[in-house]
Amino acid sequence: MQLNDITTQIRLRSAWEAADLGLTMVQHNWRLIYLIWTFLLLSFGLLAWVLLPVDYLIYAPMLVWWFKPVFDRVLLFILSQQLFAQTLSAAQVMSALPGLLRHTGVFSALTWRRFSLSRGFNLPIWQLEQLRGEPRKQRQQLLHQQTHGHAVWLTVACVHLEYVVIFSLYALVVWLDPNDYAWDYLTGIFANAFDDEVLYWGALIYFVVWLTSVWLIEPLYVAASFSLYLNRRTHLEAWDIELAFRKLAERLRQLAPSVLGLLLVMVCGFATLTPAPLWADSATDKESVAATRLHGDEARAQIEVIMQRNEFSQVRKVERWTARETDEEEIDTSEWLKSLQAITASVMKIALWIAVVILVLVGIAYRRQLLALLKPLQTKTHAPPPPDILFGMDIRPESLPDDIAAASQRLWENGQHREALSLLYRAALMRLTRHDKIAILDSHTEGDILGLARSVLSKPRLIWLTALTGAWQQVAYAHRTPADAKVLPLMRDWQAFSTEPLAEATP
Repeated sequence: MQLNDITTQIRLRSAWEAADLGLTMVQHNWRLIYLIWTFLLLSFGLLAWVLLPVDYLIYAPMLVWWFKPVFDRVLLFILSQQLFAQTLSAAQVMSALPGLLRHTGVFSALTWRRFSLSRGFNLPIWQLEQLRGEPRKQRQQLLHQQTHGHAVWLTVACVHLEYVVIFSLYALVVWLDPNDYAWDYLTGIFANAFDDEVLYWGALIYFVVWLTSVWLIEPLYVAASFSLYLNRRTHLEAWDIELAFRKLAERLRQLAPSVLGLLLVMVCGFATLTPAPLWADSATDKESVAATRLHGDEARAQIEVIMQRNEFSQVRKVERWTARETDEEEIDTSEWLKSLQAITASVMKIALWIAVVILVLVGIAYRRQLLALLKPLQTKTHAPPPPDILFGMDIRPESLPDDIAAASQRLWENGQHREALSLLYRAALMRLTRHDKIAILDSHTEGDILGLARSVLSKPRLIWLTALTGAWQQVAYAHRTPADAKVLPLMRDWQAFSTEPLAEATP
């Protein structure tokens, strides 16, 4: 490793300033870093999604998360090479991948060291210093001093940043969804009100969102951890001083041919003009030491004789103000105050943890009520009369046939698919407005109607209404005819929807 080749400015930094330097390193080399990182992450994510059985697709994010240490080694390889001005190509990085998997402690990183909160800071010790056994342990303990806490908090911060990205993307989807399908899905997960197809697409969307957050944050985490490692070595090994001396030596080496001759001329002239020193050899200038050591009494007597001389017997009177002495002893309150503060802090910490656990348990037990509180509050007004026309459709009871299921089925069999589903949807709207007392306005959409019905209808009736709404939107807006297997059960179960709750097996 040649310090002269480092492309960043080496100087003493605080821990968080060093982490910020890592983010700048990624910003400077983002093209190659994110090109390789995108290829690796997408390849492994696609492989995990394809190979896992359908019932275990929800564990695909956990599988990718578990193999993060493998990807971190590739990112550190790119950062370390570019730190010393080594140009890399994508082919060179991929060719170095087998060596990174064999000689960097991947096995331990994927097993008992996987949950280490300082794994990013420890990675350069394994990969760059190639230390193992007791030397690695001693080196790690030395580097952890004064920096381990910052490495742990960096890991915690990056984990929270990933979840911030996930929640932001979900909030963006919910905000841009005009029919509130995304919000219905998020709230319906807790009620288990969806079939396997909906759950499959929901798991896929979460996997894509999670991969996006990891794709964005993980290179920043590896670079910040690497920069913390470099800053710690700068503190221990004085890289900044060594670089300063090297630069000074280089400048002197360049000036040496021109300055050396001038220095020789000055030294020779000074030697000819300066007389040689004369050293006195008199007895008075030499220090003498007695041949024999005096005994204690004799030495004390000789000291007293010397102290009687005039130069040692001068007396001066000095006056100064001093505090009046008191018999009361000052009470030291620092120790018991420290003890009281420690006890108070411990009690408050325990109380806060108990409060957090209680809040989590309460949130899990009353999750449905809390989700209902998150919805926009509706002002209570007097119930308006039920409308006669909705979406341009007549929903008055007298405009509907007596046997709605049979009439809609005849229209469907005669090829009048839109009319059949329109009749069935009109009947459902009539039932919701007249019998279930749901205040539906002309400004409401089909998604709004499902949201209003969710708090009124039972689960089987809500499932039937959701399926009917989807079939009606498909034929009315997408101009696509639903399959008979999806429509005919709706007509068959109309009587159950209008009278009693449907069975749990109703599609």
